[in-house]
Amino acid sequence: MKEKQTESAKRIDSLVQIVMMLLVVGTYLFFALGETFWTSENKVELGVCVPFEAKWERVMPDGSRVPITVPGEYENPRGEILTIETTIPEGIGDLWFCIRGIQQDYKIYVGEELRAEYSTIDSQMFGKTSTTTYILFEVRKEDAGKTLRMESFSDSAYSGHVDEIIMGIKSEIWSYLIRSYAAATVVAILLMILSMLVVAVCLFINLRYHKKTELVYLGLFMLLASTWMLSESRLRQFLLPNSTIAMYMGFLVIMLLPIPGGLFMNKIQKGRYNRYYVLLSLASEINFIVLFLLQILEIKDFFETMLSSHILLFGLIVLFFVTMFTDLVKGYIKEYKEVAIGFSGLMVMGIFEILMVYSNDAKYNGVPLCIGLLFLLMMSGLKTINDLLRSEKEKQKAIAASESKDMFLANMSHEIRTPINTVIGMNEMILRESKDSSINEYAENIKRASQMLLGIINDILDYSKIEAGKLEIIEGDYVLPDLVKDVIIGSQVRIKQKNLQFITDVEEGLPSVLKGDEIRVKQILNNLLSNATKYTEKGSVSFKVYSEKAEEKFVLCFSIADTGIGIKPKDLEHLYESFLRLELKKNRNVEGTGLGLAIAKQLVEGMDGSMEVLSEYGKGTTFIVKIPQEIVDDTDWSHWKEALSVNSGKSENVKEEYLYAPNANILIVDDNDLNLQVMKGLLKRTGIQADYASGGRQCLESTKNKKYDLILMDHMMPDLDGVETMHMIKEDLENPNHKTVIIVLTANAIAGVEQKYKDEGFDGYLSKPVESDKLEALLKKYLIAEGNEYINFNLGYHYTNNDTELYLESLRIYCEDGEEYIGQLEQYLKEQKWKDYGIVMHSINGTSLAVGAKKIADMAKKHELAANAALEDFLNAEWDNFKTLYRETLQCAADYADRKNSDL
Repeated sequence: MKEKQTESAKRIDSLVQIVMMLLVVGTYLFFALGETFWTSENKVELGVCVPFEAKWERVMPDGSRVPITVPGEYENPRGEILTIETTIPEGIGDLWFCIRGIQQDYKIYVGEELRAEYSTIDSQMFGKTSTTTYILFEVRKEDAGKTLRMESFSDSAYSGHVDEIIMGIKSEIWSYLIRSYAAATVVAILLMILSMLVVAVCLFINLRYHKKTELVYLGLFMLLASTWMLSESRLRQFLLPNSTIAMYMGFLVIMLLPIPGGLFMNKIQKGRYNRYYVLLSLASEINFIVLFLLQILEIKDFFETMLSSHILLFGLIVLFFVTMFTDLVKGYIKEYKEVAIGFSGLMVMGIFEILMVYSNDAKYNGVPLCIGLLFLLMMSGLKTINDLLRSEKEKQKAIAASESKDMFLANMSHEIRTPINTVIGMNEMILRESKDSSINEYAENIKRASQMLLGIINDILDYSKIEAGKLEIIEGDYVLPDLVKDVIIGSQVRIKQKNLQFITDVEEGLPSVLKGDEIRVKQILNNLLSNATKYTEKGSVSFKVYSEKAEEKFVLCFSIADTGIGIKPKDLEHLYESFLRLELKKNRNVEGTGLGLAIAKQLVEGMDGSMEVLSEYGKGTTFIVKIPQEIVDDTDWSHWKEALSVNSGKSENVKEEYLYAPNANILIVDDNDLNLQVMKGLLKRTGIQADYASGGRQCLESTKNKKYDLILMDHMMPDLDGVETMHMIKEDLENPNHKTVIIVLTANAIAGVEQKYKDEGFDGYLSKPVESDKLEALLKKYLIAEGNEYINFNLGYHYTNNDTELYLESLRIYCEDGEEYIGQLEQYLKEQKWKDYGIVMHSINGTSLAVGAKKIADMAKKHELAANAALEDFLNAEWDNFKTLYRETLQCAADYADRKNSDL
């Protein structure tokens, strides 16, 4: 019943709208027809002019006279003066006469007096004839009976033309001309304004939304057509200061008209007749250049050469008809039926325009053509709107399909990663707690197999994203030495397991901080180094880092070379194909999916970089990667080579640093009991007090009853999922945890999902399978109850076996030694005793790590290495920063010790 009422209401609404439109159109139609055809009620006659009728004679060159009529066309050689005379009759006085000169110079005499003269030959830039214009001259009462003589001169086809002469009061003549020819001029101006708006809107859409529309070419076509109408207007001398330029402009735009018209139709017809439209455009451009040169060199005027422009314009019209008829036969016309209808309307209006020209009624010249162009624009605009709506509909369908695919990938990722998380987590517990070497060996094999399986899954998910066109490059500042070090350390284990030599070479003078996608760069390098390792059985793998300059841009370059089996020349072209394994029989024992290189290639190109491969079969392969990056800090880090060395061991003062936070309270939410067991095992050595919830509702109950320092929340859970639960906690202002940091803990690890979770409202992201080092890094970041940006007191307590008195005493000694160290360092810096300076920094590094002050310890290590390399500029430039941070750290230690001692 409701559906029927709804349908009935829709029909009534539609009927009301249709009737409204008919009434509005009818009202304006009534106005237009009434003002045009009904009897005029305006009794005031404005601008009444009458033709000047007299007996005219032509004065021939030999002095003889021949009776003629005016207006008229007479034989007269080009470049010869045409003279006509008459006697001014009685009864005419204090009136103005007006004659139109078409490319003619005029001298008008009353008696022997020169009353008017017109010529633009001397003032115009080029050309052999004057511009068409109206010439006005006065005839006074006392001129009755005098001879009116007109001398015209023209080096054109209009040499023998005599136009109509009208007379009246001067204001009446102006009024007559304006009323006679204003309609076409006004319509042309409106068409010009509309065409400029169309072009502007199309350009805006292109710049703003990166969507090109063929309507811009129609807009240009209309702009040129309206310019031609204005330049040919009978009123141009009243609108524009220079009629000659306006006249030239009319010829120029006629030459250009076929170009945007052809481009418009070519786009509409989807390039099916591209060859013909291109030829027409080239011919029009050549025609423009040739005719323009002939004009400025005064070889031929535009009037004499306009036939070629008209032929090309006629050719465009013929091409329109032929291609549209062809498309009609082949069924393509339905793709642009609106434009076809609009073009047909333009042709009908064009016929009316021709009929009006031949009727010698110039009052409405150009009006039918303007109406036709407006109709074409309206129909083309309708097509464009329909195309945009269709495109938007298809876009929404594509988005829906993509979202469906994303959901499938997310579910697949979740379903596969959840059991892998259990395997890797439980295996980590075995490695931590087992003392049996054979069991540890089994566990290491499980770990390697699990990591291999996880890598395959990651490759498949990444490639699915790339194939869907959702490759995401997220740029940010990153420390280049850290990136290089991470890549080297991450690769050296695999390389050493195969007893290969790992050769590293880092160019001196590289900048310290760059802007780019650090994660993607690491992914590329790890893929290539892994690939080199897999296909090399003996010899070495080399990793080189260097830079290049390209068009004033910094280009970060990497070279990964191996001494492996190499690639046959015929196989190089297939190297980056997805899921392809070259020489499958020979390499059947090599792990992997065949996606690594394809992904690396796509990522490099996604960052506007390049990847080149050089290979000799049987001797090895080299990959060269070049990625443009932006320099943020160009400080040289060549003195960090010691830190980058794959053979360098840890400093004797560096303790194994893992989280210990017995006072921290966290809540872990996951619907899988095995996942909760894994998390419990991973947190065992941290001392953290953890509560566990098996779903969203249990989590809500727990958060209402207890304040937590951190919440780890699974996403895909029955009943309430993680996203819903997170929002309910944060939106409940009475919940003591509405400001607590909530980290999403999920097996959904497809590319770009981390940012989506952060946009949803999560404070951080941790993917399954959970890696212990990433988990502890995240916990260190957010669990700062017993620490701050200067000192991690939990870590300090851990180093002293939770002996409070011993730790507080360590802080006291740390503060006393600190002030003494600062004085020594200032002296050594002043005296340039770099060895002594480095020794003191070495001590600060060790003592700071012992109390949990890692930030100042890291800075001290940098200064120690710089002192060993005698980098005077670096040390002087960074001394004030170091001293400030060191003193703030010492103050922080002193304040904490005083507070704790007062509590004892």
